[in-house]
Amino acid sequence: MRRDAYFDNLKSVLIMLVVIGHFLLPMDNTRFKNSILYTIYLFHMPMFAMISGYFAKGLYRDGKFRTDRLVRIVWLYFIFKLAVHVTENLAAGVPVTDPIDFFSDSGAPWYLMALFWWYLSIPAAVQMKPSAVLAVTTALGLLSGYQDSLGDGLAMCRTLCFAPFFYAGYYLQREQVTRFLSDRRRWCWAAAALAVAALIALGISGFLKPYLTDVKGMNYRRFAPELYAWGGVIRLVHYLAAAVMILGLMAATPSRRLPWTRLGERTLQIYILHRLLRDMMEYWGYYEVFTSQYRRNVVFTVFLALLATCVLGNEWFARAFNRLAGLPDRWKLYRRDG
Repeated sequence: MRRDAYFDNLKSVLIMLVVIGHFLLPMDNTRFKNSILYTIYLFHMPMFAMISGYFAKGLYRDGKFRTDRLVRIVWLYFIFKLAVHVTENLAAGVPVTDPIDFFSDSGAPWYLMALFWWYLSIPAAVQMKPSAVLAVTTALGLLSGYQDSLGDGLAMCRTLCFAPFFYAGYYLQREQVTRFLSDRRRWCWAAAALAVAALIALGISGFLKPYLTDVKGMNYRRFAPELYAWGGVIRLVHYLAAAVMILGLMAATPSRRLPWTRLGERTLQIYILHRLLRDMMEYWGYYEVFTSQYRRNVVFTVFLALLATCVLGNEWFARAFNRLAGLPDRWKLYRRDG
């Protein structure tokens, strides 16, 4: 199947933002660093969920479910979880032999577990009207923050929080995207996105600070006690702001192939590998030397993240990653031949 350069460009920008965000996260909190971090976190995972939904259309057709894609996600989650357990423990100075909980995750592997649940729900969702699915998932996303039993277990809190974006992408058609890109008014969305980004930059250490924990899709208990009751409203505002940022980025992204378009074909390998690299940077003492107290260190870390994205997205890593990701398929072929 011929690749869509527009969506590969979108995915390239998004994976760059993911790597930048994760590289900045361990740095000390300063207004400059947090302005970049929270602008990214406002929309980058909602938009990744949307694009994952867009490309999940072939998962269930004519009553047949692509179990091979589901198995691959489970396999990659298992490998990712093991690898992150080692690198995180090294960075934290904790023995790597400590027990590992495969059914709970608060780090980067959560997204693969969320994909598993979203993929698994598609056969049920196709029996419903899109408007009903979007209404139900939005309601669940808003209400899930009040349920104390939902948290890192099975990544359910974030799965429900970002589910509306996954299904918005699932029901999105390429013709709708084409019409959006051909409309000159799309630049109003780009301007609105810049305004939202500026608002975050200005309010990061002031009036917005109490509400920013919601960008990670966590329980509303993380808000101040007086804000708990307003958690659903705060998340709804977050949804709307994320939607503006998503439409703004879609409006500004070119449709032609560019030198960095190929990175969009390899986002999953970059997503997994960069997190391991970030943990090892902590282990090697990078963040003790390059502190965010100096803006030049923040800028350098952003540049380093972009460089890491390009390196981890090269052909050699792609071949190695595809072999690893394809092991369940090879095992199935071996079983059939045997």
